[in-house]
Amino acid sequence: MSAASCFRNQNPGTVAVVLGAYDLRRRERRSRQTFSISSMSENRYDPQQNLNDLVLLQLDREANLTSSVAILALPLQNATVEAGTRCQVAGWGTRRSGGRLSRFPRFVNVTVIPEDRCRPNNVCTGVLARRAGICNVSAPRGGRRGLER
Repeated sequence: MSAASCFRNQNPGTVAVVLGAYDLRRRERRSRQTFSISSMSENRYDPQQNLNDLVLLQLDREANLTSSVAILALPLQNATVEAGTRCQVAGWGTRRSGGRLSRFPRFVNVTVIPEDRCRPNNVCTGVLARRAGICNVSAPRGGRRGLER
């Protein structure tokens, strides 16, 4: 699973999927596994409104489960993730649009926020004490949109 926005201007056939990596500047031969994408399943991603920014990737072969590569349990299909649920988000993304990728994965603890503060059919999370978050949150007319760092 990845963000659909990561593939917006990419041919999936030219992308390498890397599992088990920690330091993007080192080779880590023992833990790193590299794959090609055999198929992609999009979730009606809308880049203009940044909706459904999620894609499922089918790798060209099975991954070896190790201390660095594990299966992540996800909610069942059509399950509701209740407001107040605590989650952890991790990745090598950028801190701002156009910024450099992080060398090491970054982790942030977030909380699912109420549906009335989010777009329909989306799960929005935030670090409300720091005004940070993962998706845009509706603000009152004239107010700020989105949870930002």
